[in-house]
Order: sequence, then C-alpha cells, then structure tokens
Amino acid sequence: MKAIKNTKLVTEYGIIWDAAVLWDGDRITAAGRSDEVQIPADAEVIDAAGKYTAPGLIDIHNHGGGDWKYAEDPVYCAKWFLLHGETTVLPTLYHNLNMQQMIEAKEKINAVRDRGVGRTMRYGMYMEGPFMCLMGSFQSEIAWSGDIREEEYKPLIDAMGKDAAVYAIDPSREHIEDVMIYAKKVNPDVIFAYGHSNATSDECRRVRKYGCKVHTHHGDAGKAPGRAQGTPGAGCDEYSLIEPELYSELIMDENAVHVVPDLAKSIIKCKGPEHIILITDSMPKQSDYTNNREAGIFYGPDLNYDDIGYLAGSRMTLEHGCRNLMTHTPYGLCHAISMATINPARMLGLDDEIGSLEPGKKANIIICDDQVNIDRVFLEGELAVTDGKVVMD
Repeated sequence: MKAIKNTKLVTEYGIIWDAAVLWDGDRITAAGRSDEVQIPADAEVIDAAGKYTAPGLIDIHNHGGGDWKYAEDPVYCAKWFLLHGETTVLPTLYHNLNMQQMIEAKEKINAVRDRGVGRTMRYGMYMEGPFMCLMGSFQSEIAWSGDIREEEYKPLIDAMGKDAAVYAIDPSREHIEDVMIYAKKVNPDVIFAYGHSNATSDECRRVRKYGCKVHTHHGDAGKAPGRAQGTPGAGCDEYSLIEPELYSELIMDENAVHVVPDLAKSIIKCKGPEHIILITDSMPKQSDYTNNREAGIFYGPDLNYDDIGYLAGSRMTLEHGCRNLMTHTPYGLCHAISMATINPARMLGLDDEIGSLEPGKKANIIICDDQVNIDRVFLEGELAVTDGKVVMD
C-alpha cells in the first residue's frame, strides 16, 4: 500500500486542507481528512510537503506533443504528457490522415496501451475527421474530400471498431446520419462530437439522438450563416449553449486567442462549470510553422500554426490549460481541475474508474502546487514522474 500525507486534497466539491490519500495496487482505498484516513504502519508514505493532491488530468483531444504525433510515436507522446500530469489521453487523429494511415495509427497505439506509459491511452481515440466539413487547419493536406460514400466510411468504421471512442461530425453533411447509425452499430458506446461545421442549430438538433455529447473546441469550429446580410446565425456553438446535457470543449491558451476571456466566461456561465471540458488540441513541433512570419500572425508561444500561418491547435499541456483558465476567468483551482478530470470522465462514461480520488477508482494521481505545476505523478498506483523526469517505461 502507498499513502500521501501532509497534503491538500482537491475535489470537485472543494479542498480538504489537511488530507491523506491511500491506495493498494492500482486502486484508491481512502481519501479524505487526515484524521479519518488510517495509514497502515507498513505503507510506503509520500510526504507532499503541503502541496495539493488531485486526480490525474484527462485530455480527450490531443494530437501529440514535443517532436511527434500520437499517430507516429505513441510512447514518446505518452511520456511527454505524463510529465505534465496527463494520466489519460484520447490520441486524436485528424482528417489529414488517409484511411490506411488512420488504421496504422490505431495499430501502433493498441500495441502499447496495455503496459507502462501506454496505459494513458487505454480508453480509445478521438477521431477529428473524416466526417467533419472540409474546413479547419492544414487545408492543403486534407485526405478526405467530396461526398460521404458508403464504400469509404464503412471500411474505416469497421477497422476502427470500438477503439474509436469519439467521432467529430458535421451535422450538415449529406449522409451523416447513415455514418452515425453505422458507427453505433459497430460500437454502441461511441460518442459523437459536433466538429468543424457551419451547420445550423436545427441540423445539430436533428442528429442529437444518435449520441452527440460534446462540442469540439467551442468558439473555434465554424459558424452558421445568418438569414440576412449582417445577421448572426445559430449553429453548433449556440446549440451547445441551449442543450443542457452537452459538454463544451475549451482551449484555454496563454493569450486567450482560441477563446477570449469574456467569451469563455459566457460559455461557462451558460453551461455551468460541470459541463466544461478543458482540452489542449496539442500538436507536435514538426507541424509548427511559427517561424514563417510572412504566412500569418504570431499569436502566442503556446499555439501552433499550419503551412499558411493559420491557427492550428496549440502547443499546450493540460496543466497550463488549468492555469490559463484561472488567469482569464474568475474560476479557481477546484473548477479548473474538475474541468480537466471529472467532467471529461463523466462525458466518456468513465467516472466510475477515473476522474476523482474516491475509493475503488484508479490511483491516477498528481501532486502539484496552486498553479498546477507538477511535482509527482502516479499512473494506476505506480510512480511515473518525479523530479521533473518520467521514471516509467
């Protein structure tokens, strides 16, 4: 058994200022006030020195970081994000990968996800394509164009099987309902996200019944046209605000470029903090065109750009997203941690396994300060990060 003492425990309900956490193997056995958690004499005890203990961070929308994409080197990416407190990640495949590349990426991830750092990827992948509209970054590289065709979508969905946890879709595309029906047949638990789309709110409402649970990076995925010149339309953004059970993803970068502070505050106020999911939409260095200043505008050091200088996700890790949320909004540490832990766990239907430090759940744990600077990380009960280094293979 292992225990953490002399710590402040972050929960979705508040902070326990003098707390302890106990786990046996890969499962939490107790977490709460230090005078209520009985630590066995033979337990290995970690002194947090007054720092905070919180659940491991969950990043549902993440393409890769450092030097590589998940599709290319999943072990490298898992270590990169573990170093920053991310104990669960849905590797994200973009629609610039063709069918064969998507299948090969899945096979690489599946080959390592049941051991070591690969366990951060055990809950499947986020498919940001190919069923969105033909917009977004890296336009010159999009591998899927033209109409949605049965002879293309069925083999892809069959190949991805239950490993595709989330498909981002455009509700306005012809035959999108056929895609959704078939995907649910192959994987009844699959989740749909309102992805890059100029769909109207009515089109979003029409497909909601198939299992749409989340809106891809709110405020940064397209706009519905207005009915007359100069008027705004109601699309995915607006529909997600009025549909109470939908979750909204937010990319909270350092300079609040993806979502300006007042918009972020408006979204959170409308949805409620319990339906906000912080994501990174992280991209690796190899897709970085920051130095190509003639192609576009340099918005910030934690952002990524495509080949013509357009904004293309971020270079963040999720603890920075938590910190940026606290910088740009009035919401505090408990809100930020919940938006990066229990909220995505509930959206994925995994809140009985991960997302909070409660007895019976996975011992995915971070020790951090009040700015979410990571001190130590435990993955399924095992020490994974300490002294700024990944110590797990």
